[in-house]
Amino acid sequence: MIENIKKFFKDDYLVKQSFPWAVNLTTFTGVTFVLLVPLFIQDQAIREIFAWVSLVTWITYYLFLRKKLLKKLND
Repeated sequence: MIENIKKFFKDDYLVKQSFPWAVNLTTFTGVTFVLLVPLFIQDQAIREIFAWVSLVTWITYYLFLRKKLLKKLND
């Protein structure tokens, strides 16, 4: 398990160094939808749900993007 964690951070470092534009764009988009957009939603319930849905979507997208970029690095 420790080896998997070390590999994850090593791979994450490679992705960030090789494709910084993709990581930065993903982070900017995620922060916008998770933190900024809910500020302008009036309904409290929708505001809370939207933030969580955006966060889960952002994490899922980042993991798939990371997997795709690692595959591109290894080819």
